[in-house]
Amino acid sequence: MQRETELHGLKAGLEITKRRVIMVDSRAKGADGERQVRELLRKHTGLPFERVPMSGALPFMKGDLFVPDTAMHYCIEVKFYKNSHFDDKILTNKSNEFIKWWEQTTSQAKKTNKKPVLFFKYNRSKVFVATRDEPAKTKKFMHIGHLGCYVMIADEWLINEKPEFINGQNISEVSAIAQ
Repeated sequence: MQRETELHGLKAGLEITKRRVIMVDSRAKGADGERQVRELLRKHTGLPFERVPMSGALPFMKGDLFVPDTAMHYCIEVKFYKNSHFDDKILTNKSNEFIKWWEQTTSQAKKTNKKPVLFFKYNRSKVFVATRDEPAKTKKFMHIGHLGCYVMIADEWLINEKPEFINGQNISEVSAIAQ
């Protein structure tokens, strides 16, 4: 009876799992997602990806992940949520979360003159990636024409497409060449 009363009093932002009540902090979930994608990128590229300081709030640095002191080709956004937002509403509903994420990603990429890439995941799913680059070697993907993006499993994209995240030059070298 007491347990029932405790559960009845729960508000949004709480998740119940195996008789435990766990606070769900969306910022912590987002930071955890960024760390997971950072490790995925490090594993597949060998590059020292890091989380962007202040989560992209700096005017000269957008996205969630970057390689320090290196000119990047991509603006990388990461979204981890409890439920999938990649569903039929993409075709019929302008308020779909995936559409908002993709619009945020493309907007931030445009501000930094980079290509957009969105990594996303929901509870107990694989990590997916959305990119404007049409896959040449990955066989399983979805094209969302009105958004101009391709969606596939992130591991497969990284293994098959081998995207170039950096241009091979250190930012200090690029600055020296420009002067």
